[in-house]
Amino acid sequence: MPEEEPSQKPMDEQEDQQQDHEQSLPNANDATLEQSEESQQQLPPQTQTMPTDPIVTELSAEEIRARRLRTLAARSSVLNPVAAPLTAEKPQRERVQTTAPNESRLVRDVLASSSGMEGNNLGDKTAMTWSDLSSKPDTDVDMKSVASTPIQDVEMLPAHTMCLPTSVPISKEPKQQPLVHSTPSTVKNLDERHEQMLSRLLNATWNEFCSGSIICAQTASFLEQYPALRFDFEPIITNVLLETAFKFYNDEVEDSFKVDNEPTLPGLGDANGGDDKEFSSAKKIKSDDTEVQEILANAVAVSGNTEEDQRASASATPSQSEITSSDACVACTVPSLFNIVTTSKHNVMLHLLRCYQNYQTEMERVKGNDQAQTARTKEVLTLAFRCIMRIAVLVLTDKIHQNLNFPLDQSTLLELMYMDRVSESFLVDLVAETHQQRDNFDNIFGQVLRGLFSGMQRNICSSKINTQQIEWLSKLVVIKVGNVRPIADLVSRQPNYIPHMCTKIPGREIVKCSFLGPFLSVSLFAEENVKFAEFTTKNKLEDAATSRLRWELHSMRTHMHQVFHSLCVNASSRPKTLEYVAKILRHNDRRVQFASDEKLLARDGFVINLMSVLQQLSVKIKLDRIEPNFHYYNNSLVNIEQDTKIRFSEEEYKSFLARDFAAPVQNVNFQTQCWFLTLQAHHLGYLPAIQRYRQKVRAIKELQKLIDELDRTKPHWVNSRYANRNNQFKERWEKQLRKLNRSKTCSEITLLDPALLQRCTDFYSTVCEFMLYQFEGRPIEGPFISKLPVQQLKPTDAFSALPEWYIDDIAEFILFAMQHANVDIRQGIDHSIITWLLTCVCASHLIKNPYVTAKLVEVMFVFSLKPANSVNTAMWNHELAQNALVSALMRFYVDVETTGQSTEFYDKFTIRYHISHLFKSMWENPIHRQAVICESRQGNQFVKFVNMLMNDTTFLLDECLENLKRIHLTQQLMSDIQNWSGMSAEQQQSRLTQLATDERQCRSYLTLARETVDLFHYLTSDIKEPFMRAELVDRLSSMLNFNLKQLAGPKCNDLKVKNPTKYGWEPRSLLAQIFDIYLHLDCDRFAQALAADERSFDLQICNEAASRIKRLALRSGVEVERFKALTQRAHEIYVSNQQTEDECADAPDEFKDPLMDTLMSDPVVLPSGTVMDRAIITRHLLNSCTDPFNRQHLTEDMLVTNIELKQRIDAWRKEQRGKRQNNNS
Repeated sequence: MPEEEPSQKPMDEQEDQQQDHEQSLPNANDATLEQSEESQQQLPPQTQTMPTDPIVTELSAEEIRARRLRTLAARSSVLNPVAAPLTAEKPQRERVQTTAPNESRLVRDVLASSSGMEGNNLGDKTAMTWSDLSSKPDTDVDMKSVASTPIQDVEMLPAHTMCLPTSVPISKEPKQQPLVHSTPSTVKNLDERHEQMLSRLLNATWNEFCSGSIICAQTASFLEQYPALRFDFEPIITNVLLETAFKFYNDEVEDSFKVDNEPTLPGLGDANGGDDKEFSSAKKIKSDDTEVQEILANAVAVSGNTEEDQRASASATPSQSEITSSDACVACTVPSLFNIVTTSKHNVMLHLLRCYQNYQTEMERVKGNDQAQTARTKEVLTLAFRCIMRIAVLVLTDKIHQNLNFPLDQSTLLELMYMDRVSESFLVDLVAETHQQRDNFDNIFGQVLRGLFSGMQRNICSSKINTQQIEWLSKLVVIKVGNVRPIADLVSRQPNYIPHMCTKIPGREIVKCSFLGPFLSVSLFAEENVKFAEFTTKNKLEDAATSRLRWELHSMRTHMHQVFHSLCVNASSRPKTLEYVAKILRHNDRRVQFASDEKLLARDGFVINLMSVLQQLSVKIKLDRIEPNFHYYNNSLVNIEQDTKIRFSEEEYKSFLARDFAAPVQNVNFQTQCWFLTLQAHHLGYLPAIQRYRQKVRAIKELQKLIDELDRTKPHWVNSRYANRNNQFKERWEKQLRKLNRSKTCSEITLLDPALLQRCTDFYSTVCEFMLYQFEGRPIEGPFISKLPVQQLKPTDAFSALPEWYIDDIAEFILFAMQHANVDIRQGIDHSIITWLLTCVCASHLIKNPYVTAKLVEVMFVFSLKPANSVNTAMWNHELAQNALVSALMRFYVDVETTGQSTEFYDKFTIRYHISHLFKSMWENPIHRQAVICESRQGNQFVKFVNMLMNDTTFLLDECLENLKRIHLTQQLMSDIQNWSGMSAEQQQSRLTQLATDERQCRSYLTLARETVDLFHYLTSDIKEPFMRAELVDRLSSMLNFNLKQLAGPKCNDLKVKNPTKYGWEPRSLLAQIFDIYLHLDCDRFAQALAADERSFDLQICNEAASRIKRLALRSGVEVERFKALTQRAHEIYVSNQQTEDECADAPDEFKDPLMDTLMSDPVVLPSGTVMDRAIITRHLLNSCTDPFNRQHLTEDMLVTNIELKQRIDAWRKEQRGKRQNNNS
């Protein structure tokens, strides 16, 4: 039976389509278009095609040529059958065809016939014989005939069985196509082989020697008219590519060549194809971190899914929307014009990409051929390559077909890049082809960059890390043509590369509006990525998942480093890139403020990503290439004007700049700018994130403590009127605790990343080298080697003007990493950091703020903790630690008594606790022990140190013993059930609250007290003479007597508490240590001092303490006997002193000290004229260098001995002793 021709469209529809198509064709085909118009106008209206008998009519030359091409294709299928798997017959789809000009209906029918026989049995096709071909009527109806007539066609293999399978990615090697021969003889001519090669490359057929799958009738007609141009390949390739492009635009190409049969194009074929990679459809992004916004975001997400479903149905491809012919008269779903045009453009580009891949394959194939033939073949292939690239530019710039959706700014090239259909080599060649054509280049790649920008904005907030846009951006900017990187230039020319600030929150605005902002905003912090926070709530993150997320973050930052590296290597884009980074940091300098509003500034994730990128840029920077004073110039990229300086006040800093750095800096190298920007990024990025993390940890502890307290006291309020209120409090606190724990977990993924911590440590090592040179005030000359003793270091103006955070940030980072990181960063602590640390501590006189030095001491304390490791070994073996550290620590122990802050009284105990622990560690080392002993024999520094040590010990022991007594009383009260139950609920709650306070303070004070008593214990074991000085020995003996009385006196039972280990209370150990200190200081001078303490010394208490020591076997019997002998001598002296004091009570007032009212032994005159005893005023000066009467400055060398008064006192004493002897006789 003859095959029925598809039904024709009404005349008015054909004319409309023809006019639309004419507008899209180039001017070169105007004549052909006019011919087609005339033939179309003569067609009568048609309503239905009816089968009729074949009518033999005269064929035009064009139709004869098309018939010949069809016959050749059929003959090729008979001679070269291609095996194909048998598949179930697919329903034939109707497709609206657009009539191409200058092309016969016969050729169109061949294409329709071949696509319709896609599911036919291959055996039926191969059974065809040449006699069958000759027996079939070979007739057609002219385009001008009145009625349509069915056509009897020769059956052909489907086109997709002869071309590259579209399901195979473009990067893979395509299947080789069988050549089509017109005769059994092989083609011998080189040009004919080139013609065959081009046919394979372009997958097109324009004569009987070609083997491509797409028939190009116009090109064939042209070559029949001009046969001499058969091997003039340049116009042939151009015409074939254009004709093929129009076939795709007009939907006249087999479906197997289209995107429909490729992996689904995001945003076109499947709007919901990916969870987080939706490139074409807009997506709702959740708000930031407030609880209300999270609830709203959840509601938006539900509605957003519905909207996406609607968009998916609206954006279905034609293949999804078409229906079978049986249902055509009932309903017809027509796809939107947007998808038709976009998909057609995608198909054209996909065909060009296949041609480009074929070109690469042919270039690889000709390498092994004869050299003479290879040169000519390469010339032809190069010609084909240039034509492919030119046509690609025309397609991408919409110059051969009108893009009705141009305002939507949708990049076909970018969509194909998302599908992994575009090779990197094609992008390189496309950039090389267009970079000198400014308009075309900006049109193509500007659209790609805008698409990447908008796609990245949609992918910031997701439960996974999406970096597809970042990866493609990094691949684009690294493309280099000659000495320039065109894409890098284009990125820096984007209008929003450095956006103009138009709001009052520029820190937030530059992040949201700048081109690179979304690419740097990938974050896992809960406040920035609500979706990820919800994901962690539903799925517990294991170590493997955390490691994977950190690796993905590292990969993203590596890609962004490639982007910034390309922008900085490219000379034309480097200044704008550095300016962009500087503006980000300048607009966000308030991040380090204590009460800054996070929502008005860049978030932690963004700035840490920027910091990581700058870290990688600074890895290879040599310090000797850096201009050390760059940050002082007014036109530098960093701003430190508002920062607290190491020594200078604000006025001093301004005068320093006006004197030395008034002129702007010129020709600063990239290394200097990049290094200082990296340092600033650490200060504004990682350090504020650390502070926020610590705030979360503290808040979690406080909330957990409140919840535990409610649970502990529940029996007391569960039946009271406060029950409802307390339950509400507990529910609210538990909700806050869950949110804080979630936020803490998300923060730890980024902040505790071992790779990030290591990179920070490496960079801070270079900062330490920089600071060491600033300490000595000399230019940088490679690795630092000290040339001056730390005692001789003097602050220069350049050093005094440095920001204080240059030192403080390093200490803060090390403390955070040592406390919270799961990995040990000690391996990254190198010699430079240790040298810098010891220099800062030993030269603390150069640093104005004592809290900065205190933080450095805390770092040393952390390093000194056991077990022994490479860091504390290197620190204790360092030359500075052995020669200067002991003196520096003792001096700082004294200086920290006054810090200028309102909390100085309590701050000093923590600082001195760290110093005490360092002394204990040094005492275990023989070298450092000898250094301590030597320091005790020199000058007055050790005496001041011991005086402060006694002050702290006295206060701490007094406080913790008083707390223990209050705890004892409360516990006794609670154990008396009758009295306790008789108290009201308010009274019980008050006592419980006071008990909790006492317990907390007791634990804190006992921890500090144990450390100071330990320090006394081992210092007195080898050092005795300084403790026997007149200004120390009396106070030391009084302290020991008082505490001995507390521990062994009649009221010692008041210190008994339940579960003493809970507070760290070890009375036996404390008693034994005080007992040992008595023995360490055993001498006549110490016995006199014990006897002089009239308030606390009691022989009976001393004997009781000795008995208890012996009974508990805390010390040996010999030591107990020594202690008894010492106290007995002290008692005898005490009795003798009582008689002497009675006699001295009648001494003249001028012989008595005005402060203590005791007889002076060595009177001295103060600058104010007041006369005091030397021992008393010296003891006062150990605590405060002021005159006790007028608060004027006073030092020991300002005291003047009153010799005349001393002689009179001695004479009076002698006279009183003579009178006593006479009375006794």
